[in-house]
Parts: sequence; C-alpha cells; structure tokens
Amino acid sequence: MCPAGLLGTLFEANKEAAFAAHQMFQALGGFSQLITSVYLCTDVIIIIVMYVLLVAMTAYITLEVLLRVKKVEHVDAEKTPLTNDSTDEQDNDIDM
Repeated sequence: MCPAGLLGTLFEANKEAAFAAHQMFQALGGFSQLITSVYLCTDVIIIIVMYVLLVAMTAYITLEVLLRVKKVEHVDAEKTPLTNDSTDEQDNDIDM
C-alpha cells in the first residue's frame, strides 16, 4: 500500500519532501530486511515484522482519529456565527 494520499493530506505545504522521505524509508526497510535475513531465522523476522505492523496500524488509526476530530472542529467553526452578544445588550441599554 502506498500512502500517497495520506502523505499529500498531511504535508500539503511540503509534499515533495514528504514523498522523498517516504521513498528513503522504504529503501531503508528493504535494506534492513536484506541484511537481517542472513543473521536471523524466519520466526524471529516474522515476529519483528508483526510488531512493526502493530505499531504502524496503531499510529495510522490514531492519525485518522485526530484528522477526523480536526475536520469536525473545522466544520463546527464554520457553522457558528461570530457575534458578540455583549454589544447587543449595551445597545439596548442606550436606547432606553
């Protein structure tokens, strides 16, 4: 799975650097897999990969929740009018 859409959403101002970092970490992961496959047995590598996947899934779910909360707050802020009730009360006192 390529997180191009996720990277584009998170780093709107600096997309090129985000995609470059993604490619660098992808290459680093392939390199580390190549190096560790010689020294570790398959069972240990599978356990390590499962823990990394668990951490990545937790981080992704957390990120999705935070983005959804931010989006809801943004929508709520657009719906509420920016009125100042204290000025209305002062205007009513002056008219009397």
